[in-house]
Amino acid sequence: MKKRILAVLLALLMVSAAFAAPVFQLGGLVSYNKTVVSDEGLDFEVEDLKDINNFSFGADIRINPAKFFSIDIPATIGFGTEGSFSIATIPTLNVNIPLGEFADIAVGAGTQLDFQRIGQDGSWSMNGLPFSDFGDAIASSKLVYRAAVTINLGPLGIGAVVTLPGEAGFNSDDIGGIFTPMWESTRISAVALFNFG
Repeated sequence: MKKRILAVLLALLMVSAAFAAPVFQLGGLVSYNKTVVSDEGLDFEVEDLKDINNFSFGADIRINPAKFFSIDIPATIGFGTEGSFSIATIPTLNVNIPLGEFADIAVGAGTQLDFQRIGQDGSWSMNGLPFSDFGDAIASSKLVYRAAVTINLGPLGIGAVVTLPGEAGFNSDDIGGIFTPMWESTRISAVALFNFG
């Protein structure tokens, strides 16, 4: 029996090694909308996990063109009243750090882009500004830091992601605030990805 278990584990490790750095990953994303850090440290209530309104759902696309580099594009969708619709995405560029044969840590940065349509016949906005103010919408967005751990087992990758924004937008006069993490806005997500290539 022990030999069979050992053989199965070795086979899994060999398959995992073959898929340790998939070129393309696509799958589902679940984000916990409430913050998990406060001034006193971790701030997490188990009761909040029972409320579906505390979660966002969407998709995650990851492209790994090189062993130590990846591009991540997660997106969540939301529906409001009277046909309102929103898409929130945080594209990031990341450095990958392999952990053994089948897992890696990715650390990177990007910015959050929120696209919203108010009402069924309403016009679209980005980061709260009309599309005609595209430059201002980008300038007012914040730097977002990202850290993720992913375990790739054959065709499936399972991971956890932590994101936190900077204190000030790119157009702020407070240069230090742009790069200073706002710890109290830390958010967590879980992903299940299909691996290709």
